[in-house]
Amino acid sequence: MSLDYALIFYFSSLAITIPFLKFMKYSLARFSSLFLVTLISFVLSHFVNFKLAFFTVLLILIAYLAYSIFMKSQFKIEKTEAVFASVFFFFIFLRFLNPSIFDAEKFMDMAFINSVLKSPSLPPNDPFFANEKLNCYYYFGHVLGAAIVLLSFAPPEIGYNIAVAALPAYTAILICGIFENDRRMALLALIFVMFSGNAYSFADLLRRPFVGLDFLYYWNSTRIIGGAINEFPYFSFIHADLHAHVFAIPMKLFLVSVPLSEEKKLNFLIPFILFGLFATNSWDYPLMLLLTILFSLSARDKSILVYSLASIPLVAAYYLTMNLPKTDLIFPAERSSLLEFLGYSGTILLLAYLSFIQEKRLIFYSIPFSLPFYFFSPILPVLIPLVVCSAFGMTKKNNSAPLIFTALLCFIIPEFIAIDSRLNTVFKFYLCAWILLSLGAVLRLKIIGIGKSKPIIALLLIVSLAYPIVATPLRYHSAEFTLDGMSFTRIYGEYEALKWLKEREGVVIEEGCTHGYFCAYQYGGRVAVFTGNPAVVAWTGHEFQWRRNYDSIAERAKDVRNFYTSRNCEEMAEILEKYNVSYVFFGFEERRIFGSVEQNIERCFIKVFESGEVKIFSLRAID
Repeated sequence: MSLDYALIFYFSSLAITIPFLKFMKYSLARFSSLFLVTLISFVLSHFVNFKLAFFTVLLILIAYLAYSIFMKSQFKIEKTEAVFASVFFFFIFLRFLNPSIFDAEKFMDMAFINSVLKSPSLPPNDPFFANEKLNCYYYFGHVLGAAIVLLSFAPPEIGYNIAVAALPAYTAILICGIFENDRRMALLALIFVMFSGNAYSFADLLRRPFVGLDFLYYWNSTRIIGGAINEFPYFSFIHADLHAHVFAIPMKLFLVSVPLSEEKKLNFLIPFILFGLFATNSWDYPLMLLLTILFSLSARDKSILVYSLASIPLVAAYYLTMNLPKTDLIFPAERSSLLEFLGYSGTILLLAYLSFIQEKRLIFYSIPFSLPFYFFSPILPVLIPLVVCSAFGMTKKNNSAPLIFTALLCFIIPEFIAIDSRLNTVFKFYLCAWILLSLGAVLRLKIIGIGKSKPIIALLLIVSLAYPIVATPLRYHSAEFTLDGMSFTRIYGEYEALKWLKEREGVVIEEGCTHGYFCAYQYGGRVAVFTGNPAVVAWTGHEFQWRRNYDSIAERAKDVRNFYTSRNCEEMAEILEKYNVSYVFFGFEERRIFGSVEQNIERCFIKVFESGEVKIFSLRAID
């Protein structure tokens, strides 16, 4: 039963945590065990297969655990483990209801994880561009996902859903670790950081009795800012794309936890976490580097600064190994509407203002100064008083001030500077701002006390909890009762064919989106996604984003179309040999796009598998 794999992951992840308890507190050990084992395996996997590297490191860790048990070392599982378990099994339950790895970016994420697991070494093969490497994209997060798959000992299509549940669980226990001596504030932080919706979602709910409640309620609150995406953690977690920004959420909390722990011996972790963030979601690196530098200045701790700067050569060395397209710096003319901005950030901004209630004079005096900035951007007048307060807080060694100051910069920067597009810049920066601002505000409230703010905080909780209460059953309205994310392919009659091809290796030719950008979000490319065998070409729009080589991508797409429409065996064989193709897939998508042309393929090549209307061919017979 697929749930067994979730239990296996839970206990195996707990087992690898135990050796780390000797060096750090429980919440840090819980995530650092996964992160460091993955990071070491990542380095080794540039020389050997990732599975071999990971299980070698895992065996060494298990051997150390066995030795520690033999030496009667004392280990204690703390009460915060209940938080990890509760969050993990809550999201496992959700994915058990609807496990499909389909829609949005899930195909891409599953393909990357399968490629990490199946490639002979890193960088992994590009699953959508056969015979090329995936060194055109930041993929360390997917290596982390592959590690979770291996820890669960599950097939990747089940392990994907275990990873979806594991990331919020790690996020939750890291938050609890920051507030380890105050359960009430820990609960408050859990809600505002990761179990809440934005103000727009509450306003949208209020109008639903008049327009009806539908699936779009779950979606609309992430498309508030004009021409941009604006996710928040709870949406990202239930949406279940294992995209770079989702993997980066617990990493950011891990990074924040190290200086906040005030254990200087752990500062050596900072450059490695910053490197992991860069290799996962490069947008986060400059922001989080700035945050750690601000932590150093605020705490007057030179070691944090030294370790933060030590990440730069690591990042530079890795960057030089990559084949990335040119990045354009844009100065957009668009500005965020104040109303739309408050629809996204209103709850956490009010929380931040409450956290500075003791500086109300400073806020009051900064308001006249901030108002003229409206003409530069409508959102600046509501942010500048908080910028002033957080800057002042850093001079007083306030450990929440660097979080709030950095979060505010994350809101301000996209108003004036964008990287490649304003859409993605707002997306990545706003998500970072949400995490840092809500965490920083609750951390400051812990110091000053809630006091007379209780009624307002109660109101904010009502507004924030409306989204998870209503959107979750809208998102997970089915009841499939499995964690097999590939099971939906039975609808297309391809489940058995994909399972058969998973056990084999070689380039595949399939219809993987050769006729437009948005076909990438449909069914094309599913063979590469679920088998780990690279396609000649798939997801052409994304490949263009990564490679910016239109001619090469267009040539491959044309060759795939020519192959499926040709009646000439010699011409078809030349196309297969050009890309070193081992298998020809003919199933639902090929029939939908090219019609019933399998007789042409069957006339020219050897049929090696057949199930219903799905057929797989090869240039040569196989055992």
